[in-house]
Amino acid sequence: MNKNLHRLDLRQLRHFLAVVHTGSFSMAAENLRLTQPALSKSIRSMEQALGVRLLDRGPTGIQVTLFGEKLLGYSELLLSLADEAVHEIDSLRGARSGSLRIGSMAAALRQLVPDALNQFAVARPDVSVLVHEGVNEVLLPQLFSGKLDVVFTVKQSDLLNEDFEWRLVAREPVSIVAHHSHPLANRKNVTAADLAEFSWVLPPLPESDRLILEAFFKNASLPKPVVAIETTSINFLTSMIARTSHLAYLTRANLEGSGLGLVPLDFHEISLTRDIYAVFRRKGEVRPTVSVLLKEISRYGDFG
Repeated sequence: MNKNLHRLDLRQLRHFLAVVHTGSFSMAAENLRLTQPALSKSIRSMEQALGVRLLDRGPTGIQVTLFGEKLLGYSELLLSLADEAVHEIDSLRGARSGSLRIGSMAAALRQLVPDALNQFAVARPDVSVLVHEGVNEVLLPQLFSGKLDVVFTVKQSDLLNEDFEWRLVAREPVSIVAHHSHPLANRKNVTAADLAEFSWVLPPLPESDRLILEAFFKNASLPKPVVAIETTSINFLTSMIARTSHLAYLTRANLEGSGLGLVPLDFHEISLTRDIYAVFRRKGEVRPTVSVLLKEISRYGDFG
């Protein structure tokens, strides 16, 4: 181990992140309430301890070097873990303050997460909560870097990471849906051949329900569903289905909450469900605020 690494402290990591995020020594110094020479000295001390250049200062601004890029991810995680350690110690000594940063796919934000957070607020009234909506490609890297504490989402095999623990928390039925004016809306016993006549609004691959739907069409000797639009937005999807003859699939909560005249089709040839997982970093004990939220989530998960 480099004997100079003891000089790399959390304060310096905060200084480094501030410069990277603002792209300016002067702005970072102002935000940190430091003089610019003091901030520059802190960064130079880091670079000397590591024996590499982290930032290049040029006429176009601050550029992060390859070494700086590598340190960036670790800095965010280390500072997040340091904050988390303080919160856990505060919790052990009876303090109830802290924060909980949640990332979630849209399907879980309609009912599951709000219901759980209502009860969470009773158990931990002094904890501030921040909720981000997004897709796995955005949320999981933020979870890894420590910017989020827990993510509620579906599992995708190509995004699995051994640093994450995936805990199944809810199972929701999924229906194929259309606007109430659609030709299939009032038809009994809709078949796969009926569905194949219409185009779809679907989430991008490799979303698990879409894979199941495509496999079903293939096994029925039908072409893959014709995808008119791909989207990760539930709001956009429901708006498009309400305005067109496209088909889609939705969880019961999102269907009931759309308010756009969408109805489930009478289609029973396959049974679709959406498994929602709580994802958090695999690092020993789950932090107390996450544990409390997971306890409340478990009250609303449907495994029937």
